[in-house]
Amino acid sequence: MIMKNEWLIPLGGICLAVALVIDHFLPENEILSFVMGILIGLSITLNLVGLYRSRNG
Repeated sequence: MIMKNEWLIPLGGICLAVALVIDHFLPENEILSFVMGILIGLSITLNLVGLYRSRNG
């Protein structure tokens, strides 16, 4: 196991929050758009895996 199950959903939320802060406060450029895409994709993946693993307790 790479990461504990109870950390998956909070890390997904943190990735999403960082992506939103980057989008709102920093100027647009190609590098930041790439980083935002990576963070949003990581957020979706972490949240879905966290929900899947925690469905039975």
